[in-house]
Amino acid sequence: MFDHTVVAVHFESPYQPLLDAIGELHKFGAKQFTLVDVLRIDDPDDLSESHRAEARRRLAQKQSDLQAAGYQVDIQQPIGFPAPELAKIGRGYGAQLILLGSRGEGLLREFYHGSTVLELARQTALPVLMERIAPDPNTFGHGETFQRPMLATDFSKKAAAAQALAQDIGEHTGALTVLHVTDEDTRTEGQERLQHFAEQAEARGIEVTTRLETGTPSRVIRNVAEKERSSMVVVGKRGDGPGRDLALGSTAQQVCRNCPCSVLLVPNEQGIWIR
Repeated sequence: MFDHTVVAVHFESPYQPLLDAIGELHKFGAKQFTLVDVLRIDDPDDLSESHRAEARRRLAQKQSDLQAAGYQVDIQQPIGFPAPELAKIGRGYGAQLILLGSRGEGLLREFYHGSTVLELARQTALPVLMERIAPDPNTFGHGETFQRPMLATDFSKKAAAAQALAQDIGEHTGALTVLHVTDEDTRTEGQERLQHFAEQAEARGIEVTTRLETGTPSRVIRNVAEKERSSMVVVGKRGDGPGRDLALGSTAQQVCRNCPCSVLLVPNEQGIWIR
């Protein structure tokens, strides 16, 4: 599914959750991982010779440890700003996923401060998995991201890739919660769409739980994720192709900032997931 995953790490930040996620992705069939530690061009400490050498040593050591455990791993240590460098490396490797960590609005010390997750999601046409570094103790822990996935969809064309990927994930986990937030005037149509999607997923052997709700989408998504004890929310991000920025849309942004679990942002530009 995610044959090649780019993993953003910074060894002055908590990174064990990302390494746990690597193990989980490997169980899903991921074959190759690229560990990327971006040295910020605007941070003198990052660019000092001693820091660069130590960061490289730690990166190489983790590569060696993972290779000894049976993983295919290479490493990159570019200089620049995190979001564009990660997007460039993901594109250059032909990766299927970019994985990075988040504490919510405060992202992995100043290295990811200022919403690198959101900037990266705007700049890449790859799915981005945001792994919570410090998840709510009432939710799933590290290494359990895919245990109880939930798809939040408006059934628009731009959600098609997220819907296809969620079904692929559900086929591995055996279960999937599907949430559609609508208004009172379109509840009947929304219920029909949910039922149609559920029938498609169940034909693939997936146990589907459907939720039809009304309200502000980002708030409803958070509330349902908490009630369902979802380990991950899959959501599509908006964007109209190369003619304009790959905008996230306000709902996806708020889900990234406020959702208690991991978030998988899926751009519609990633045609590999549309069947």
